[in-house]
Amino acid sequence: MSLKYARRSQVIWFTILAAIKACNILFVAYMIKIMLNVASSHSKDVMHLVRLAALTALGQLCFMMSNFIYERVKMGIIRDVNMVFKRANLQYLVDQGEPDIKNGLSLMTNDLKQIETNRITAQLDMIYQGLTFVGSLAFALYNSWQMTIIFVVAMAAPAVVQVFTSKIITKKSKIWAKTNANYTQNVSDSLNGAQSAKLYNVRNNIVVRATRSAQNMENALRNMNLTQAWALELIYSAAELFCFIIPCTIGGIMMMQGSLSVGTLFMMVDLAMNFITPVVTLFNEFNQVKSTVPMWKKTQKALNYEAIENSEKPEKFEGLDVKNLAYQTKSDKHTIFTDVNLQVKPGEKILLMAPSGWGKTTLLRLMLGLKHPVKGKILINGENVTGDWAKAHNYFSYVNQKPFMFDDTLRFNITLGRKVSDEKLKKVIHLAGLDELVKKKD
Repeated sequence: MSLKYARRSQVIWFTILAAIKACNILFVAYMIKIMLNVASSHSKDVMHLVRLAALTALGQLCFMMSNFIYERVKMGIIRDVNMVFKRANLQYLVDQGEPDIKNGLSLMTNDLKQIETNRITAQLDMIYQGLTFVGSLAFALYNSWQMTIIFVVAMAAPAVVQVFTSKIITKKSKIWAKTNANYTQNVSDSLNGAQSAKLYNVRNNIVVRATRSAQNMENALRNMNLTQAWALELIYSAAELFCFIIPCTIGGIMMMQGSLSVGTLFMMVDLAMNFITPVVTLFNEFNQVKSTVPMWKKTQKALNYEAIENSEKPEKFEGLDVKNLAYQTKSDKHTIFTDVNLQVKPGEKILLMAPSGWGKTTLLRLMLGLKHPVKGKILINGENVTGDWAKAHNYFSYVNQKPFMFDDTLRFNITLGRKVSDEKLKKVIHLAGLDELVKKKD
């Protein structure tokens, strides 16, 4: 339940306002019943009918004001829960630091938007529709228990349709999530490789590659949406037939036999629509929630993740020892290197040279604690830090083979968001030999 990440007071307030909104339907149905009974009683008291109409209009105005607040609270919950999900997913993705960013980009853009539309909003709507259904059912039982039983029994038909279609929708959503991740990666590749594509006159090949993945993604999205639309149409058709046409026909017969008044029948017909709409909407919202299952599993992993605590920077470096290190890929069990031994003393400079693909970057990631070796260990200051990012990373600074700049100020890129004084910043800029560059930017 994604709503557990909203503030409890917000959800309680929303539920109260949803209950008031649900009562709007009952109020209108009840007032129409009274007005029709007055009109059909052959009474000539027109002012009584006008007073009832005025009371109905006043009541509707009050409900309208309450509904404005309802929408405001609803949008606030959606915003706050979205921020919880975005913050958790960003924290998880940054801590993981995966070089392949396609799944992360897909999750932070399209996947979270799907969760917002088809999960958070859907679950809020399910609360409202559930309250509407319960209220309409209770009110209908009070006025005609026979007709209410007929309506309730008839609701089994759309329920059967929903059970049948939900599994198909979940399957289609998994296909869409996969093709969307591929599309995101291909777009990223196309933009990052644009200069190379222009240099070697292969721009069309790059565009065709990305367009093909876009076509696959759009086809998967179309199939998922089409399946949802067909499911909704089947549910509506079953609801119209079994929850409206048949029960209303029986109600008409009961009115002919004198068992129901005109006002009660009209009210029951109006409530019948309020049986159908919540039931159909609830089943449709449930199908929408099912369509987000693959994306929701990713987000749950981030929500359950415990962020890495930043340890304090060590005061001194006494030495690094790499002993009998061996690494093997998890996917195909390919051995990158074995029996690597390395020792670095304080102040010592070491040059590591090896052919491309030997594993220099992998060795660095092992020393940082981002990967686990299949054999051997890494010691810093005599302490075993093998596979332990929290202990190892504060001893390192390095220039990535793919230099990166944040789309922000020069100050942010130097401090990375840390709060430092202008004096300290100028000192660091001078030590790094960036005085002239900073002057040019100024």
